[in-house]
Amino acid sequence: MALVILAAVVLLGFSIPHDLASRWPHYLAWVLVCVFSETLWLHTLSGEGTLSMAAVANLATAILWGRESAMWITAVSSLLAELVIQRKPWIRAAFNSAQIAITLWVASAAFAALGGPALGLEAAGAPHGALAALRLVLPMLGLFAGYLLVNRALVAVAVAWSTDRSYPAVLREDYFYAERLLDDAASFFMSPLMVISYIAVGYVGLALFYAPLRMILESTRRQTEIRNAQRQLIHRERMAAKGEMAAEIAHELRNLLAIISARAQMLVRDAGRKVFDNVPRHAEIVLEQAGHMEALASGLVEFSRAELSIERVNLNKLLERSVEFVRAQARFDGVEWDLRLADPLPELMADPGQLHQVFLNLFLNAADAMKEAGSPRKVIRVAGSSDERARVIRIDVSDTGPGIPPEIRARIFEPSFTTKKGGHGFGLSTSYRIITNHGGRIAAECPPAEGTTFHITLPQDRGGGST
Repeated sequence: MALVILAAVVLLGFSIPHDLASRWPHYLAWVLVCVFSETLWLHTLSGEGTLSMAAVANLATAILWGRESAMWITAVSSLLAELVIQRKPWIRAAFNSAQIAITLWVASAAFAALGGPALGLEAAGAPHGALAALRLVLPMLGLFAGYLLVNRALVAVAVAWSTDRSYPAVLREDYFYAERLLDDAASFFMSPLMVISYIAVGYVGLALFYAPLRMILESTRRQTEIRNAQRQLIHRERMAAKGEMAAEIAHELRNLLAIISARAQMLVRDAGRKVFDNVPRHAEIVLEQAGHMEALASGLVEFSRAELSIERVNLNKLLERSVEFVRAQARFDGVEWDLRLADPLPELMADPGQLHQVFLNLFLNAADAMKEAGSPRKVIRVAGSSDERARVIRIDVSDTGPGIPPEIRARIFEPSFTTKKGGHGFGLSTSYRIITNHGGRIAAECPPAEGTTFHITLPQDRGGGST
């Protein structure tokens, strides 16, 4: 990093713009333009990096003003943006300012070597006619390639040093993969449009160039914030439901441990008496209770998982695990389970933790509704089927409770709406959001005197990546 900064200082010292005295107002204006470009940024999908419009402005600066001026404009603007706006540590700001100066020195040299005007289009004049414009295609491609290779190679040095990863791993994982290269290409090919806008109507053209980009960025940023808020709401609802179940699960685990402990004591006593006739039965009961504990623990871990995990899901197994997870809880005492699952159900790409959360919400609501209504026979029916023609999977969860009154049926998926004492009202709204984010649908049906049935439809050919 020290060598990069030293090299940049030397190059800048030998690259003072020859027309600084006459054009300094323009250079100052372009420093501000490049600083503004640094503010047009978004977090990457992983949340660990950012994408900005800085490359567009840097490349346009090189095309318009030539190598020496572009080096100084981009170095100064990068330093100001990172220290004043992004509030980065001075060492990072100095390094990034240095590496962008070196990058522009190499990229502009490639631009000039392939036939581009060494002093920029402002000095050489804008090309007239299609043939003259075509002559700039190769120099611009050289400019783009030089910028990409040198910029990424130098930035990867700092990233590898600060994250304690190998240099090749940083290049491969952070910069040179298909999606990132596509983003880079889109940014680079916007720089000629920025140049055309400036040549056509001056700084007004730059305002017209940036205005729609700013609008798109704000819209995208708000959509990202909404998606993050949805993720947080889903996670909070999951944690609230987990808190409600914690006491019941602890109670059930104590009961299972009591059974296992009793059988272990019987084994010890029989061994002392040298009586081994009951050992198989004792061991069978211990294994059975341990299996119930495993189901509770696995279900709780899967339910608590916060991160999105899209994978191939076997819905039959997921439904069976969900039923086993709640079956032993006191809330489901006296509940009969009727599973009617097509064998096999097609697999689909989804987040099993979030689908598990939906099924648990429906089971808990069904048990509470039947308990509050004092239903003489409490049955939860789970049916699964597939429609190969429509390429969808259907899951129905029914109960024998009192049903949902018609006057509130239209509101059951609204956030914070609940009819239960102490309820938080996010169970069904979160379930609705999870299913729709997976490309599916969820709806409630309440035939007279037949309880409530929730119909879930999920597509076989779409994952849940948007949640």
